[in-house]
Amino acid sequence: MKTRQLLICGACAMLFCLLASFAESFVLLGTAPNTATSASIDNFGNTYTFSNNKLYKYSPEGKLLYPYEEFRYGNIGAIDVSNSLKPIVFFPDFQKAVILDKFLSPLTIYDFLQLGYANVPAVCGSTDNRIWFYDSESFKLKKIDETGSVLRESQPLTALLERTPVPNFMLERDNFVYMNDSTQGILVFDIFGSYQKTIPLKGLRKFQVLQDNIVFYDSAALFSYQTKTLSVTRLALPDTANILQAVIAKERLTVLKKDVVVFYRY
Repeated sequence: MKTRQLLICGACAMLFCLLASFAESFVLLGTAPNTATSASIDNFGNTYTFSNNKLYKYSPEGKLLYPYEEFRYGNIGAIDVSNSLKPIVFFPDFQKAVILDKFLSPLTIYDFLQLGYANVPAVCGSTDNRIWFYDSESFKLKKIDETGSVLRESQPLTALLERTPVPNFMLERDNFVYMNDSTQGILVFDIFGSYQKTIPLKGLRKFQVLQDNIVFYDSAALFSYQTKTLSVTRLALPDTANILQAVIAKERLTVLKKDVVVFYRY
C-alpha cells in the first residue's frame, strides 16, 4: 500500500517524525479475528485489544500471546500499557485497577473503594510503578502507592479551571501526566502533579503521546498534533474500511476493525 506520509519512530526515544513523502510501503504481517472495541500498543510493538471483561495480547507480528479474563469486576474501562512489563487494567464499575505481569497474570489490585475513593473515573501508571488517578470528590489528580499513601497530588482543579474536569483517559509520558476531558481538551500536569496547561483537542476518546506529538485516530486516519508548533498532520492509513481504531509504535501499525485486527510493518 502507498500513502502520502512517511512515519519514522526512533528506536530509543520513540522519535515520531512527520515528513511529507510521495510513497510509503505498509507490509501486511497478519490478521486475527476480533470482537474487541479498543486497542493499545506498547513500546515494543505488542498490541492489546479489549472489550467487556476480556483482554488479549498480540506480538508485533500479530500472533496471539496471552489472554486475560476477569468476570468479577464488570467491564474493562481502560488499559495502560506504557509499561509493557506491568500493564494496568481499570474496572470503573467496581473501582479497581489490576496490575498484570507481561504474561497478563495479576500482580497487584488497587481497590479504590477500600482506599477511601468512591468516584475514580480515570487511572494510569507511573514510571516508578505507582498509580495516578483522578479523585472526583476532591477534584485532584493524585498519585498513590499500593498502600494508598498519597505521594503527589494537584491543587483542586476547580480552583484552576473554569469547569470541573470529567476525565475518561489518562497516561504518563516523558515526565508529564496527560488527562483527557473530551469537552475541555487534554489537561497536562508535571511529574509532581502541578497543572501546566490544557491542549485544545476536544472530543477524543484516547490518544498516544510520542515525544512532542499527540497522535489520535479520527475519520479513517491518524492525526498528529504537534504541541510546540500547534500544527496538525494527517497520516493516511493503508486501509480505511470499517476501522474502529488505529495505533502505532516503532515500525508497527495496528488497525482494529469490527471483525478483524490487522497488523502492519511500515
